Amino acid sequence: MILRHRVALNGAQLDELDERIIVAGIDEQPGRETLSAVSRFGGSGQRVTTRHRDSLDVVVRFGLRIKPRDLAGREELFEKVVAWAMGGGWLTVNYKPDRRLYVTCAQLPAAGDMVEWTNEYAITFRAYGVPWWQQETPVSVDVPSTRQASRVIKVAGSADTVLDVTFTNLSGMEIASATIRAGGSRFDLENLHLAANETLMIDHTVDGLLRIRIQSASGAWRSAMSCRTEESSDDLTVSPGDVTVNFAAQRAGRLTVSCCGRFA
Repeated sequence: MILRHRVALNGAQLDELDERIIVAGIDEQPGRETLSAVSRFGGSGQRVTTRHRDSLDVVVRFGLRIKPRDLAGREELFEKVVAWAMGGGWLTVNYKPDRRLYVTCAQLPAAGDMVEWTNEYAITFRAYGVPWWQQETPVSVDVPSTRQASRVIKVAGSADTVLDVTFTNLSGMEIASATIRAGGSRFDLENLHLAANETLMIDHTVDGLLRIRIQSASGAWRSAMSCRTEESSDDLTVSPGDVTVNFAAQRAGRLTVSCCGRFA
């Protein structure tokens, strides 16, 4: 049966666990936001100083189409849904193509009375680290070999997001420094000791945490977070639209800049 609502976790569709599972609805809640404001001096009104989105909830409602007297079968089916939801992960829905949300299972459904065969159940999934829907397929710009480059990347979405950067040393000599500028953000990196054929990678975990690492030619990783100067930004944050990215390094390498747009 092709349902109007379809939802998957890490690619596993809920209604494909068993044909007797009916996805009754998907309710997207408003993002939980914290705003701070201060009063304007010498006049009416206030000025917003900070705006921070804390989390985003998605509630999945489902029913079990099973014979009323088959209580054991109903319980077994219910447990199968709970097992599907428990781990969380990448949530996708059929009406948001190329969008995904990294979630934790915040509230499991109450089993209630299994005799009530018409019961509807609800699972609450919550996005904490990145409380925005994200592009599943990132937009990227590649420069095969450069020491200094300026490129425009089109950032999709309706909220600020972050850039990922990969730079592989092709020069045959060690690279000590690199600089990346995008929008109002910048990273100045020093004492990298990036050897020939090693790769500098600036990326983010599924929870949105920044990582700055170097991968050796043999595949081993080491942290380069300490190479970021104090004057650098907290992250390479950019706003939707055309963003100019400026990159410079001590010597030439292969550069890739990528970005996943974020949507309210």
